Amino acid sequence: MRISQLWVYPVKSLRGCVVPQAMLTKEGFYLDRRFVLLQPDQENPGHWKHMAVSRISQMVLFHPSVSGDRLTITYRPPGSAPADPQTLEVPLEPENLAQLRRVDVNMHLSPTKGFDMGEKYSKWFSDRFGFKVILAYWGNNPRLVLGNLPGKPTTQGPKPKNAFTKVISSLPIIGPMLEEDDGVIAFNDCAPYLVITEPSLADVSKRLPPGVEMDVTKFRANILLKTSDPAWVEDFWGELTFGDEGAKILLTGNCGRCKSLNVDYNTGESGTGRDGEVLKLLQKDRRVDQGTKYSPIFGRYGFASKESEGMVLKVGSEVILSKRNEERTRFYWPGLST
Repeated sequence: MRISQLWVYPVKSLRGCVVPQAMLTKEGFYLDRRFVLLQPDQENPGHWKHMAVSRISQMVLFHPSVSGDRLTITYRPPGSAPADPQTLEVPLEPENLAQLRRVDVNMHLSPTKGFDMGEKYSKWFSDRFGFKVILAYWGNNPRLVLGNLPGKPTTQGPKPKNAFTKVISSLPIIGPMLEEDDGVIAFNDCAPYLVITEPSLADVSKRLPPGVEMDVTKFRANILLKTSDPAWVEDFWGELTFGDEGAKILLTGNCGRCKSLNVDYNTGESGTGRDGEVLKLLQKDRRVDQGTKYSPIFGRYGFASKESEGMVLKVGSEVILSKRNEERTRFYWPGLST
């Protein structure tokens, strides 16, 4: 088994960047989901909510690329001329965080703070979406993982801190020694990493008309694996070991899929024909997790082991299944799981 593709998504829900190698961090690959787009929350005036392809399909028309310390985002609406691109350059690590306005970001009941990148970036996105949009930077403000965590019972999320532990945890030297090893993420949905396999991708393609292949980018995985195993065997995977360094990713939960699979990435609208029915086609036999019983499963969420942080995964590297579960895990996240 080997790594076939590696992906990072600098801005959540925009297209991703295929990369030859990627560094593991606690929160996900370096540069992955470090930015998020926010829109006004109509149900809670004065608040913002994160934007997602399942609600705003035209997000797939924005193509990011990374060069040095800059992120370039190119907007490619249908019919646009490649010779006249609409682009925006964004610093990958803004140096003026102290001057940026802090904004609340609450994704799936897990709150954190972001940094509003400013009017220049807001206007560029707002002009193209047709409504007010904020580009927010993560800025190392962790979001707690409320669901499946490595080595813990399915329904055990992070433990709440009382007043005493909050004070102790804030101390520079003692705090880090006492902190629970709970999972944290940036603007990812439920876990730092998502792993899928080529055989399972091919099985989805079989459900489409002859000659039509499933677009792998719709699954928004971080790691695509080439393996001789049959489709869906990854449902039972518990741990993967990568390359000569022995980096480990602990697989804790299944990824339930949504209607974003039905979006045509060329038009930014719902697909037509069976290509626009991928979610329905998968629902026939892939609703295999009672924790998300209405959603078909494709892919496994995972966390890098503490010892693996800072290690680099490379395309072509060997991968070993170092732990297999006897049963499928059950997805858990308050407000999302069933």
